[in-house]
This record gives sequence, C-alpha cells and structure tokens, in this order.
Amino acid sequence: MPHTSRTFAGRPSASTDPSRSTGSRRRRAFAWRRRLITLSLPVLGTVLASGVAAPASASQPRPADPAPSAHQGAGAPSSLRVTHRSTSHASTSSTGRPSAAARRVMAHLNPVANIAPAPNFLVAGPCTNASGSWSCANPCLSTSLTWPSFTDAPACNQYVLRAIDHARAVEGLAPMTLPSTWYSLTTTQQLFVVTNLERVARGLRPYRGLNATLSAAAQRAAASRADPALARGFAVATTRGVPAWGGAWSGGFSVLAADYMWMYDDGWGGSVAATSNVACTTSTARGCWGHRDELLGYDPGYNPGVGLDATNVVVGAGFARVRSSSSFTVLLERPAGAPPPMTFTWAKDVAPYL
Repeated sequence: MPHTSRTFAGRPSASTDPSRSTGSRRRRAFAWRRRLITLSLPVLGTVLASGVAAPASASQPRPADPAPSAHQGAGAPSSLRVTHRSTSHASTSSTGRPSAAARRVMAHLNPVANIAPAPNFLVAGPCTNASGSWSCANPCLSTSLTWPSFTDAPACNQYVLRAIDHARAVEGLAPMTLPSTWYSLTTTQQLFVVTNLERVARGLRPYRGLNATLSAAAQRAAASRADPALARGFAVATTRGVPAWGGAWSGGFSVLAADYMWMYDDGWGGSVAATSNVACTTSTARGCWGHRDELLGYDPGYNPGVGLDATNVVVGAGFARVRSSSSFTVLLERPAGAPPPMTFTWAKDVAPYL
C-alpha cells in the first residue's frame, strides 16, 4: 500500500523515546502504534479479525487498526494451557517466608508467550455499512470507523472483558468481575480497581487505596507519557535496601485495554516490531513482563517491588489525553510507617460492590 495511505503514531522512535536511553534504570511501558488508514482512499477489502480480506467495493473504506500486527495473532491458541516462567527468588518481602499465594505466583510468575486477545479488540473485525453508518464486530470503533482516544462505553468494555476472561482462563484464573459502581468511578479509580482485581484473582491481598501524593506523581507521569517516579515527600519503605515501589505506563483507548496489555501482552512478540513492551527487546530481556510483575508486586528482573505479601501498599493513578491517545499510569509504594491518608479505598469503596 502506498505510504500516503496511512500514517503511524503512538510509539516514539528509538531516538526520542526516553525509555530507550542508556541512563534509564527502569524499563518503560509499552506504547501502542496506532495505524490510521486514510478513509477517503479506495482499498481492496475489509480486514477481518482473522486477518483475511473480504471482497469490498472500491468505495468501501478499510477499518483502521490501532495496534501492531503482533497483537492480531501472537500468543497461545485458546485450546492450550499457557505454561509460565518461574523464579527461584525465595522471598517477596522483608517479613520472611512467602505465603502460599505468593509462592504460587512465583512458581508461575509469567506466561512464556503473550496470550492473543480473543476476541481481538485491537482490530475492527468485519464491518457493515447501513445508510452511511458503519457497524463493526468490534464495538470500540465509532460509526465512522475511527478509534476513540478514550472510551468507557459498556459495549467496548464488555468486548475487552471477554478477551481478559479468555486470557485468565488460559492461565487457570476466574473471570474478571467489575464492581457494580464501575461507571460511577473516575478513570484513576478504575485503574486502582483493575490493578487490585489482578492481584486478588491470584490469591494476593489487595492494595489499600489511592493516596493523593502518589496520584499527583502518577498524574505528572501520565501527562508526560512516562513511567511514574517515586513520589516526592513520601516516606517509602525498603526491602533489602531497595525502595519498595513499582509502576507502569500505558497508552491506549481504555482502562481495560491497558490492563490487558500490561498483564497478558507484556512479553516478547517474536520481534521488536511485534512487541508492545519497548523494554522487551529479546525473548530473554529483563524488561519482558516487567509491568505485570511490578503491578503484582514483585519484579525479580529489577527490584523486589512492594512485595507479593504486602498489606499496606498505597497507590497513585494518573490519566491524561495526549496526542490523540490516552495515557495511563499506576504508581505503587509501600510506606515506611503507617498507611497515609487515602482518598479511595478497596475496603470501603470497592469490595462491598463486587
């Protein structure tokens, strides 16, 4: 296809992306490459979710695809169980022997391959046109065949949830259940909720709640499309002399889509171009699955994290719309003393509504 028929946006080049700098201590989050097809140009077919082109008239536009091609087919077939890489680290906190749940997570820490989203919310799927209005298998697209910069629409959320539940089934986990208050929550509160839902599904204790100081740091990072840094003025605990913290950044169009990419598509995609995690440069790079590991509380490739068995971790979350895309951040820190004030807690604001 001629170069004039599409533009690329979303993933910074190696020369401009701060995550590629040699001075970066921590691995950076993935960025989505949004492929925008110029709708006014004639094309030969409509791309199906399977990647097969269906016959189409010369005037029919091709639905856009917001993600690298690796997300269209990488990972394990749905009929297969995914095995995991394990770690030999003996402890996840300063409290001694890990709990049974923590040992299970460490024994099956990460999938050995990305899990292909099913349904694939990163492609349009088959689309039909009625009276100038488009309808696609993927409800996240608009009637004009455009991807949203951000959406919390129920139909799109349910579509992405089906993919999350499929990935969880491959890992032997229960489906994700959102709280009944989901649509009354802010985007940052939703980020806190899904982070905890991933921990709880694996038998781990939820993080306590959102803290204003951490959220301010996470918001600054979201506005800059960068990983969050340690919050200024927050007394953080240490594990073996290392600050007990972690975090992640994601681009994309929804909270649930970001969760999927952090948790189930954070590994090696077979090539750099097919890998969404820019720090996962080879199949054995330390950055592979780093976002998943840090959000769960244990990143053996980089630091002890907040701890799989931690019970007093507080969270910061940020959300911004930058360059026609959403920017999501989550920051985790284990306080050095008693838990600080929180603006939103799991015990009060989430658990009663599950």
